[in-house]
Amino acid sequence: MKRNKKAILAAGLLSGAAALTGCTANTTPVTTPTPQPAQQETVAPPTAEPAAQASTAPTDQMEAGGEETPGPIRLRVDGQEADISAIEEQDMLLLPLMETAALLEWKASSESLEEEAKTKRTITLEKEESKITVTWISSDNTASQITWQRDGLLIPVDPYITTMDDVVYVPVSFFEEAMDVSVQQGQDAVDLQTKAPADTPQTSEQNE
Repeated sequence: MKRNKKAILAAGLLSGAAALTGCTANTTPVTTPTPQPAQQETVAPPTAEPAAQASTAPTDQMEAGGEETPGPIRLRVDGQEADISAIEEQDMLLLPLMETAALLEWKASSESLEEEAKTKRTITLEKEESKITVTWISSDNTASQITWQRDGLLIPVDPYITTMDDVVYVPVSFFEEAMDVSVQQGQDAVDLQTKAPADTPQTSEQNE
């Protein structure tokens, strides 16, 4: 009777141990993943474009109607310093027409005739019995149809006229041809010299 109770007790212990062992042996542990913090995408700031470099190219200095004003050149008439000046333009030496003529003792007068958008101008120079006329058409600050005559004959000078500050300038060759003066251009001044009248050759009377 005692053996049977021991046997039953041993069997019960073995059964309980087996049950505990089976529960742990057949169970696979589940690993719960650790939540990872969400990775934030970093957007690089846009690269600033390099500032445009300042241009070093020279700029044109030509302005509308802003042509460079010719510098004045001293003028002497028959050795006397004049109150007026010569200028250079288009590689030509120019003298003020009426003012220079007056210094050479020519009487000057001017006349203008308006014709629509054009102006016909005439300058008349007189001395003793000689008469010089200069005529041209002025339109849009441009001179055209330039003619100059002395005693009805054309003066062989290239037609060129320019006006600056209401003063009319003509080539120095005009005075050489029309008024028979000599012109010398130095480094600092222009000299006009009235030519002395040619001496009349004396004729000897032949003895009869």
